Amino acid sequence: MTSPSSITSKNSSNGSEQTIDPDTEVRKVSKSSNALRESIAKAKAARKAARKSSTGTAAFDAWDNIETQDPFSQLPKGGNKAVLQKRVDTARKSGSLNIAALGLSTLPDEVLKMYEYDPNANSDWFENVDLVKFIAADNELATLPDEAFPDIDPENFDMEDESKGNQFGGLEILDLHGNILQSLPIGFRRLQRLTSLNLSNNKFTMKDIEVVTELKHLVDLKLANNNLDGTLFSGLCQLSNLEVLDLHGNRVSLLPDAISELRSLKTLILAENELTSLPSLALSKLPLVELNASRNKLQGILFESTAEGFQSVQILNVAFNSLDNLSEDDSFNLPNLQFLLVDANRLKSFPSLVGCRSLLRITAEGNSITTLPDGFFGLKSLRHVDLTANDLSKLDERIGLMDNLATFNVANNPLRERKFLTMDTEELKNDLRNRCKPPAAASGPDQDGAPTRARSEMGDEDEEGSVATEFTLAPESPSHLNRWKVKTGGVLDRSATEMTELDADELRPLLSTYDIKCLYLQRNKLQMFPVPALNLISTTLIDLDVSKNPLKAESLFSESVSLPQLQSLTLNGSSLAAIDSLFENLSAPALKFLDISNNRLTGSLPFARQHYPRLITYLAADNQLSSLEYNAVKGLQVLDISNNNIDFLPPKIGLLGGEGGGGLKRFEVAGNRFRVPRWQVVQKGTEAVLEWLKGRIPADELNEVEPDAL
Repeated sequence: MTSPSSITSKNSSNGSEQTIDPDTEVRKVSKSSNALRESIAKAKAARKAARKSSTGTAAFDAWDNIETQDPFSQLPKGGNKAVLQKRVDTARKSGSLNIAALGLSTLPDEVLKMYEYDPNANSDWFENVDLVKFIAADNELATLPDEAFPDIDPENFDMEDESKGNQFGGLEILDLHGNILQSLPIGFRRLQRLTSLNLSNNKFTMKDIEVVTELKHLVDLKLANNNLDGTLFSGLCQLSNLEVLDLHGNRVSLLPDAISELRSLKTLILAENELTSLPSLALSKLPLVELNASRNKLQGILFESTAEGFQSVQILNVAFNSLDNLSEDDSFNLPNLQFLLVDANRLKSFPSLVGCRSLLRITAEGNSITTLPDGFFGLKSLRHVDLTANDLSKLDERIGLMDNLATFNVANNPLRERKFLTMDTEELKNDLRNRCKPPAAASGPDQDGAPTRARSEMGDEDEEGSVATEFTLAPESPSHLNRWKVKTGGVLDRSATEMTELDADELRPLLSTYDIKCLYLQRNKLQMFPVPALNLISTTLIDLDVSKNPLKAESLFSESVSLPQLQSLTLNGSSLAAIDSLFENLSAPALKFLDISNNRLTGSLPFARQHYPRLITYLAADNQLSSLEYNAVKGLQVLDISNNNIDFLPPKIGLLGGEGGGGLKRFEVAGNRFRVPRWQVVQKGTEAVLEWLKGRIPADELNEVEPDAL
């Protein structure tokens, strides 16, 4: 006779030999609990069968007293029914209903009848409000009942009619992603207050979404990962208020010229489709901020011209296509462009980037680029460049003069000087900087069109033959030490000057003439913040860079300092083991950007927004951080924690997505110790990671955080 324990052990060993598909999405909270319950049930059945066939006295069965439905007491009493009822009761008062990830195949009666009179209800009728937000994502809904969305015009509704009307008529936000829907009821068109609709990860075709075109107030429409194929349904172009349109992961092959009628469109996501070209003239008429057409079949030239239009574009992603050129013109005139992503194309050169003065990042890995584009060295804001696996044979020494350039990757290029392939960015820049020649003695325009002089602007008229250069020559006389130049825009650049402290007496004479807004002190020998000097410019300073200095974490400040206008602070590469002193001594209520990358920070990610509530960009890559808390992420729009030792990502972070413009838009987590989500998910980017995390939130916890976090 086989004992229950041996059968359970056998079942467990058989289960352990099965391989786990890494792409399988877990839809239920207690999947492991279900497996355990099944094993226990099988053991009990085997025990009873053995007991019936035995002629001996029945022995005591230890399994009889075990609760097989909820062995770990994770579910509330009543299971999903209780969870559902609790959420419905809350929704009647809050106007927000979340029934996500409950394994529902139809809309339950508790939802359909939530506003019907119930004499046993615990709430008063006057506490009820209309639903404005309804989330039914990640279920198994195949259809939506017509009675839930009746085709009744609310303006012509007959009060004498016994039908109950449209209880969802006041919805403003509706999220149905992650189901198996193939059609929408005709009454869907009566949701005239709807501004946000998420139908991603369903099975809709172009014909199935026709009813959506009648929702005239839509601002955000997500149709990703459906069965949309062929030419995009032109009816969508009637949604004149639409600002976000997400179509990624379909089989769309052509955009109609009528897309120019989407006069409010700011974000257009077309990734992972089958487009061979973009209607550049039509798109140039839109106020686009982000255009993502990566992983399509784009060929030839991307844009016919950028001379007119595209003035508001900040993010352009056309990676993983077959483009030969970005523009038919010789220039690329996108003045607000910040991110240019063109990896894995067939580009042999860039157009001139003189008109792209706002660029922060260029990634062009896996092309055939042979030279850097015109205007490249005038991109003062450029911080990250990736030209891995191209055809560069040499590097221009002017790269060494680009102070804000933080990363410059040229691996797998046929460089004549192979040593550059193994150098980090700072070493490469130092090497190239040392090769720069001093400027000519005669006056003349520099690369940006500004005149250059042999003497310092504050120099004496009788100092003939003196050539001062910030990069290659040491000062010829002690008097040069006192000649600081404030550049256009209030920029004082004292980087790489071997200073051990910023002398307030040297700074004071400048203040009668200039408002110093940007102070750059990187690559010096500072061991603490120059507090006396900072106090002099505290009311005007906006940007402070003290990176690449040997700062002492225990003595960062000699005294507390207040910088009420400071918006950007860069501390990367300063060997800091802690930044508690920063939080304790620096008051910066307007701080929006903080970079503490490439230091020696350990433990949990410091909770910076507790001290700087306006912080939205937080860079903490290349440290030794081991944990991440939800509250440290909440409120941020950009967080980079790549290349740390973090072994777990809190699932609640999945609720912080960028819906509505204020959530987490960029979340860099590659290069950490966690095993899930797997690298395939991480590689897909921020949206995929957040979606994965959101799917791992336990039902009870998801209920607790709604509706504010969702």
